[in-house]
Amino acid sequence: MPELWMPGAARHSLGNTGAMDGGPARAVWHITSNEHDWTFTNELGWFTGGGADVAPHLLWDPFTGEIAQFFPADSRSLSLQNAGSVRTNRTGKYCIQIETVFTAGETVGGRTYATVRDTPCKGLSGIVAWLRSLGIADGWPGGAPVAFARDTVSIDTWMGSGGHYGHNQVPGNSHVDPGPMPSLFTTIPNEEDDVPLTDAEISKIAKASAKENWAYLLDSPTAAEGTNPARTAGTFLRYGDAKYAATTAQIGALQGAVTALSAVVGSAGGITAAQVEAAAKAGADAALAELGEALTKEH
Repeated sequence: MPELWMPGAARHSLGNTGAMDGGPARAVWHITSNEHDWTFTNELGWFTGGGADVAPHLLWDPFTGEIAQFFPADSRSLSLQNAGSVRTNRTGKYCIQIETVFTAGETVGGRTYATVRDTPCKGLSGIVAWLRSLGIADGWPGGAPVAFARDTVSIDTWMGSGGHYGHNQVPGNSHVDPGPMPSLFTTIPNEEDDVPLTDAEISKIAKASAKENWAYLLDSPTAAEGTNPARTAGTFLRYGDAKYAATTAQIGALQGAVTALSAVVGSAGGITAAQVEAAAKAGADAALAELGEALTKEH
């Protein structure tokens, strides 16, 4: 289950909750646009007092990262006007409304900021992560806001498309906020917590990995010209085992030849060239026979 109260946000429940009408989940972005250049604390006092009847879900200060929440995610908030019979505050499974503490052209720390996009946007990644956890899709059905001007989407788009909207895009409303917004979706989604694997899962992964490794094709450096050089790791292993057996047999045969030579020398008191040649040939023939037999069995 998603968390209905954003982790890390200061909870200021107004208690005046209302059910949603259903549909694709969405978020709506606003700015406070206060001529008195109110601070986060001023706006918080307003929405928990005289302005409670127009309160959003979240109040966010992009300069400090402070966030307050007034309604749980599964309740409507109160920052939109209806579009005729369409209750815009209740559209969607969730319709999370975010009031950004910002006024176009305000000065903070000696610097003037024209749009929310120009601010430090502290805390934005946490908001986007929470919205994603509620199933609110990345993307603007009406396009990202680019100016302080009306850009109303059709009622069909509003009712049928989840994602992010500016207040200036919601049918039935007259406001032009939030103006140009930062790139919300460059925010990296939170990684899921690791879940320990069971012994059976580890064994299954290990077996699959081993099978894949043994079937991996490598080019043989000794492949005959004009033939397919690809060999599996298993083929290399089997060929190596065959070569080892053949070489061992060859060594044994040569040892036998040396023993035979020693016997000849011992009995005759000497050895002729013909005898050496005959003994060497006998040993080589035996080794080659063993090698041929091993390779024939392999291939």
